[in-house]
Amino acid sequence: MSLYQQLPNGRVRCTACARYCNIPEGKIGLCGIRGNVEGKLWLFVYGKIIAGHIDPIEKKPVTHYMPGTKIFSIATTGCNWLCHPAGTQILLANGQKRNVEDLLPGDSLWSYDVENGMKIAPDVVTHLGRRRARLWEVRYGSHGHGRLEITKEHPILTKRGWKTIEELRSGDKILKVWYQNTEAWKRHRAASIGTAEFTCGKCGAEVKGLDEWNRHRGECYTRGLEKTPEVLASYSKRMKLANPMKDHDVARRAIQSSKERFLVDPNHGWHRNADRMRTWLHRHPSVSQLRLYELLEELGVKYEKEYMIHPEKKIRGSQTYYLADAAFPDINLDIEVDGWWHYHNERIQKRDKIRDKALHSNGWNVLRISGGYLYNHPQEVKALIAENLQQPVLKNKREWVTVKKVAPSPKVEQVYSFECIPKHNYVADGIISHNCHYCQNFDISQRRKIEGIDVTPEKVVEMTKRYRCQGLAYTYNQPTIFMEFAHDIGVQARKEGLINIFVSNGYDTPETVGLMRDFLDCITVDFKGSGETSFVRKYIGIANADPIFQTLLEIRDKTDVHIEITDLVVPEIGDDLGAAKKLSSWIYDNLGPDTPIHFLRFHPDYKLMHLPSTPVETLEKHYEIAKSVGLDYVYLGNVPGHPLEHTYCPGCNKVVVERYGFDITGWHLDNQNRCKYCGNEIAIIGQLSKAINEERFVPVIM
Repeated sequence: MSLYQQLPNGRVRCTACARYCNIPEGKIGLCGIRGNVEGKLWLFVYGKIIAGHIDPIEKKPVTHYMPGTKIFSIATTGCNWLCHPAGTQILLANGQKRNVEDLLPGDSLWSYDVENGMKIAPDVVTHLGRRRARLWEVRYGSHGHGRLEITKEHPILTKRGWKTIEELRSGDKILKVWYQNTEAWKRHRAASIGTAEFTCGKCGAEVKGLDEWNRHRGECYTRGLEKTPEVLASYSKRMKLANPMKDHDVARRAIQSSKERFLVDPNHGWHRNADRMRTWLHRHPSVSQLRLYELLEELGVKYEKEYMIHPEKKIRGSQTYYLADAAFPDINLDIEVDGWWHYHNERIQKRDKIRDKALHSNGWNVLRISGGYLYNHPQEVKALIAENLQQPVLKNKREWVTVKKVAPSPKVEQVYSFECIPKHNYVADGIISHNCHYCQNFDISQRRKIEGIDVTPEKVVEMTKRYRCQGLAYTYNQPTIFMEFAHDIGVQARKEGLINIFVSNGYDTPETVGLMRDFLDCITVDFKGSGETSFVRKYIGIANADPIFQTLLEIRDKTDVHIEITDLVVPEIGDDLGAAKKLSSWIYDNLGPDTPIHFLRFHPDYKLMHLPSTPVETLEKHYEIAKSVGLDYVYLGNVPGHPLEHTYCPGCNKVVVERYGFDITGWHLDNQNRCKYCGNEIAIIGQLSKAINEERFVPVIM
């Protein structure tokens, strides 16, 4: 590889990013994919792609370069943006415990549906990581005897919601749990239950064993008891009002018996409806649904596709029926495949919550699986489904305990992390914790495992052309950490007339910018929290954003690369308006008023769950600040349907490019990209692509 320097004592200095890792022989850098092998820098993911997806160019987001084009987005594993110490005990779904360092992908963990009454269901480990970090110590309990060691970024569940360790305060209430009534618990308690001694408070008899005690108590407390006609009448009335068939468990058993008879008796009344019900099924399941069906077929289980569920109990806003992507009616399990919109559209999220609440009230369990999981972690998804099919009885005892002390400890040691799906929480040393990673692309970027399909640069270009894409985007993780591989792909792509786009955190070096000249056409540099110093130090792990600004100047001065800026506005911790003004002013002074800036809405999809979504009003204030300093093209992202998704002409302020999400719905520019209303030239490179009318969301490699 080319981006490194040899140092004394066999060390190498990596120059792919501004961390400039000093790597000893046999070790790897912070990104997890660049390492020292016999005094030379190796890129371990060269020729390996972990993700490939056909996207609209607007998704990057890029709005002023080749609009409407179809882009082949690729990534390797690893990340240069920044858990538990060894010995931390993680509660498994079977009630047993395992040290965090011994966890493996596919392990089933004890997890909670925090928004659904703390219902317990398994989560499955998808991948693991480790690094060196400083530990913090949390003391809790009435006397402060409870102790938890953990890194400061980790959120744990409090009465104030999910809070990172660093945000905990003395006096906070955190939730401690311990399992009960699992099979492991029953085995452990069997002997003591059989030998336990009880003393009857009514007759004074001493009874040995729980079963014998229950019998004695029933006889002793009811012996000689006479029931009056009035009491018997009340019992009769209660039974009539409390029909056993209104009890879900009783009804479920009755329906199961009827179903078993239906399967063997062709005269059963249900046969009359079977064909009619099939006509309600969707004719065209989604690509992700088809992938789910493939996994279910591999499991060899019987299931129903597009199964219609008629909830008997109604709640406000619920529908007459719901279609399950895949269903197991005999155990009332609905499996739903969730796409991008389920995590980024408030209307759909609200609809899903009502749907799940309605089904839960009717005795159905809903397992929601991200479409990305189906492609990223097929084996782990199968394990997750298998766990839910077994319907383990998971019970626990919980208690809110008081935090007595939270402070950094002097310990700096190897810590272990993992990701688990679908709810991303688990029990560590008795405390409910959440996967701690900030990055919204953690699923790919934070892997520290060298994996992916084997491809040559030529093969990547051939795939791009085969899918009729107009270019490539190097994204999901930081592209400059696999710069040599990206360079070789990009040079070949440019020869074939394809464009190349980086979605980058900008934490680069002059050496990487030098390689960009050979192939790169466009870059969108992604700030978080407007690059404000305290934010990037705390949540990204860099001293300041100065290297990012320097990279932008290097690109401006030494390349012809088109630049766009994004800024992820994180509520409560990264939404400072002063920082936004400072960033906007820097862009105006150094990159010019035509530079597009996109203020993106943060969603707590699975990371930083203790934070809410960014209020739209906050984004609108950022927009006003950027416009006030003179930037002409300011956008709001992740708020589909908002009028500030459109491009407005700086001359007449009319909409010249209409958008909804990543779709272009209106184009009011002439063939020289001038406003049709006033003739003002709009700073957009390229004409509207014909690909705008094609399918531009297609997963290829996941």
